[in-house]
Amino acid sequence: MGARGSHRVVGTFRPQSYRLVALDAETLRPKEVTWQYERDRQSVTGHAFLDTQPYERLMVGSGKQRIVLNPSNIIGNFPALCALRNDGKPHAWGWAENGGDPPEEIKQLTDVVEISSSMAAFAVRRATGHVMAWGSSENPSSMVPDDIAALNDIVALYGGAYVFVARRSSGQIVAWGLEQTGGRLPREIAELTDIVDAMGAEFAFAALRGNGQVVAWGDSRYGGELPEEIGTLRDVVQLASAGDVLALRRANGRIAVWGNPTFTPIPSEIAELDDIVDLVGNDSAFAARRANGQVVAWGFLPGTTPPKEIADLTDIVHVTCTSSAFIALRSTGQVVAWATGQVALLPSVIRQLTDVVAISTNHEAAVALRSNGEAIAWGDPETGGDSTCVAPLLTHVRAVYGGTRTFAALREDGRVIAWGDAHKGGTGEQKALYQLISYAEKAAP
Repeated sequence: MGARGSHRVVGTFRPQSYRLVALDAETLRPKEVTWQYERDRQSVTGHAFLDTQPYERLMVGSGKQRIVLNPSNIIGNFPALCALRNDGKPHAWGWAENGGDPPEEIKQLTDVVEISSSMAAFAVRRATGHVMAWGSSENPSSMVPDDIAALNDIVALYGGAYVFVARRSSGQIVAWGLEQTGGRLPREIAELTDIVDAMGAEFAFAALRGNGQVVAWGDSRYGGELPEEIGTLRDVVQLASAGDVLALRRANGRIAVWGNPTFTPIPSEIAELDDIVDLVGNDSAFAARRANGQVVAWGFLPGTTPPKEIADLTDIVHVTCTSSAFIALRSTGQVVAWATGQVALLPSVIRQLTDVVAISTNHEAAVALRSNGEAIAWGDPETGGDSTCVAPLLTHVRAVYGGTRTFAALREDGRVIAWGDAHKGGTGEQKALYQLISYAEKAAP
């Protein structure tokens, strides 16, 4: 259970880690299984798994029982949602002019393997290695330049607010969109052949090389230029962003940040830590999960530092965020939250839960997915925090995907239920997708 992720930055809504969990069908308790990406040779064992390659088929097995989780099914930009059907067709809905109504040549595709989003556009990667995009005419990322459209070796897409970055099988990257925020690559970066990941911030992009080095481009004031002490690192394993600041996690468990010079520096007690295993940023702060199950955080706004009752916890297994709040999942199945915004104020129905297995978020709302398949929302009611209108349908849910002001739940029976801002796709059951999209399939014997 749990949503597979996406490589995108939508406004102040940041990429984050996505946690999947395996449950025993009868007891609904966590179950040890093996997890292996279809193209990988190695597998890992555990009841939970951080999904770092959401557009790869993921094999999950226990004994003779094996299923395959399909690549990430649904993604949102600010005004719309887009789903990837089992037959390779994209299906979008929401604000038509901003991606909710694809052009006919996009609707006719049957070989889409990945969807990414920018602020008001979508891009798709085809099995042929080509990319196409559509959306707002005012967002330059909606128009793929001819030289990039001609490429047939694209293997991954990364969305920024106004920029898309595509990684080629050669390890090179290409970019298009607003030049000032990363849409134009410096020659020395365009010539690199060992890029393995990329991350967008509000006004800049960073990419991770196979040798553990980071490169950056875009607005030099807000992350597009690396400080010398960061540019010389050779052990970076994760990138994160928060507004106009970028951050990294090193193999030694330490972290570093760069970008807006007015951003709060890493407090010394956090900078000295060497056991950080995950890093997530909202629009003004970062939170880091430690190997001992504790969480630390820092940033611009009051309330960013977790209160003592949360800071003292040693059983946190996942941390996620909205634009202004952080939410943590405990190994007990309980949820805690802090910082600002309505999501930070947990309603009693959420505080009392002890069987939460996954948390999904959007700009200002969150959803707790219980082991019994029930999904419960809270936060800003206008952006999906009130799911009353669809609550009877939020059962047997396998995953909940966050747009910016909407949510979409994928049920075990193939029904897709959307709620939140109706103008941006939160219009209830999407009957056009009924049984055309599935979370998993049985593995071939």
